[in-house]
Amino acid sequence: MEPAPTSTSPSDRPLRGPVLTLLSGSSIALALSYLAQPLLTRLYTPEAFGVLDAFVALASLLFVLGTLRYEDALLLPHDEAEARGLLRLSVYILLGIGLLCLALSLPGRLLLARAGEAALADWLPWLGPALLLMGGGRLAELWLMRREAFRTLSAGTALRAATTTTLRLAAGLPPLQAGAAGLIGGFLGGHLSALLFYGWRLRRTPSGASDPPPSPTALARRYRRFPLFTLPAALLNALSMRLPFLLLLAFFDARVLGFFGRAFMVLSVPLGLVGGATGQVFFVRAAEARHGDGLAALTLRVYRRLLQVGLYPVLLLMLLGPDLFAFVFGQPWHTAGRYAIWIAPWLLLAALASPLSRLFDVLERQRADLATSVLLFLLQTGALVVGGLQGR
Repeated sequence: MEPAPTSTSPSDRPLRGPVLTLLSGSSIALALSYLAQPLLTRLYTPEAFGVLDAFVALASLLFVLGTLRYEDALLLPHDEAEARGLLRLSVYILLGIGLLCLALSLPGRLLLARAGEAALADWLPWLGPALLLMGGGRLAELWLMRREAFRTLSAGTALRAATTTTLRLAAGLPPLQAGAAGLIGGFLGGHLSALLFYGWRLRRTPSGASDPPPSPTALARRYRRFPLFTLPAALLNALSMRLPFLLLLAFFDARVLGFFGRAFMVLSVPLGLVGGATGQVFFVRAAEARHGDGLAALTLRVYRRLLQVGLYPVLLLMLLGPDLFAFVFGQPWHTAGRYAIWIAPWLLLAALASPLSRLFDVLERQRADLATSVLLFLLQTGALVVGGLQGR
């Protein structure tokens, strides 16, 4: 049973317990992902991983658009009825955008096939279902976060990783040897298992307030700054993280993308798990602390903890990257280790900034969030395009 939230000041309440609870599931997910990689890199080719990375990049960009960012407001209302209204509004928008993706998948598939990307074009019809699975899981996670159901969130993270890894291993072994289908199928199956688990847990959770929620139109107006400012900022942030995958596929080929994707995974998975777990707890505490005087102290404490956790593993990988990749994943993946050296500082800084970026939502300063995201996007995109045109 989940512990009930307390009335203690948010800035004084410990972060360590909830973060460690989330990290327990995240650690299982990390262990499963890492232990499976030496097997997966021997079952699947770099080209298959390249198709997976391109598909996940597109799905991640659609995920940002899924609810027009109204889900980011779910933790803000004190009134339970208003929060339920926001959840309903987010679900309606998610379903609409998911159906739109399905409708556009056929013309998009034809365009990609003509552009010479037939392997990725075959998977476009699955972007709509992927969006619904990812978006539905995210809404369930946020609703569980309102109840500080961190144990359930931790179990869901572990279940998603276990399902993904199991399906990929099974699909890669003879007689299936499914190629990109096995990797993408594992991705979809993992998100489906987490969504079903969260739905089962939410059915056993008390519904809270019984008052009727405000109308979706009123809520859409009340929180309009989220689609107006948070959405463009979030989309630019997602493009900054995912655009390299799409540009590498455009300028080079799926093999190069596969090397880059493995280097990205090795760094981003542990940093992302720690940052994600911290960010979930920080969002809850910061949303409460904004009504008092403890928000600055809470933010500084979180930043220091994240830097202590992430700095030394990144430095080690920068020193031993190519040899370490060749030893763990096999000699063909030596090139991926060279990629890891260059992207390690970028991912460390991104992991530090990502949880703290929730301050823009907590303080409702979406204009500043948008301006920052535009600047970062322009700088990174310019560097990627210049490098791609020079063939580097």
